[in-house]
Amino acid sequence: MSVNQYHGFLKRESPRNSEYLEECAKIINDHEIEIDEDKILDLLQITKRFPEAAIKVLNHCGLMSDQFFDANKFLIYERWKKLYDYGFTTLLNNVLDLTADLRSLDQKILPLKGSYTNANFYLSKGTMSRRPSFDLHNHDYDVIVKPIYGKSIWVVGNEEFELSPDTIIIIPAFTDHCVVSSPEKRLSLTINLTK
Repeated sequence: MSVNQYHGFLKRESPRNSEYLEECAKIINDHEIEIDEDKILDLLQITKRFPEAAIKVLNHCGLMSDQFFDANKFLIYERWKKLYDYGFTTLLNNVLDLTADLRSLDQKILPLKGSYTNANFYLSKGTMSRRPSFDLHNHDYDVIVKPIYGKSIWVVGNEEFELSPDTIIIIPAFTDHCVVSSPEKRLSLTINLTK
């Protein structure tokens, strides 16, 4: 298992939760998720699956944009796809119901967590000129990031490293983090582990 280079960081920053997080990380790391760009793009064309709150695009200012919905607040795929093709990163909220693999992962985490899990996809065509992520930020909950495809460069705490599909990262609550580079197509699953 390649949970990441930051076990010492995890235990130092979150000693009470480290065993729980490592158990979750092992389940997430070992769980296969078979999804590629074509499948994601196909799913995004399902009418009425993605209401306004479910999809956001990170614009050039670092703000979330949702100017690709119709009057009924459902996705206009063609408008969204233009932004994706321009290289802007998309956030898909609450994705653990999209495929059998994702539903199965949610069921595997349930006995550890004692509640259902919120997880998001970050989707990008890759960019050298657009924001790959939010600026440095943190959350009041732990996060595990599992890349599905593509490599990206992350900063977590004071350390920078490459994240690829053969690794995952555990980000303890209140730890600053961001993606600083994402030059190739990327799909990452972020799993929010509320306390």
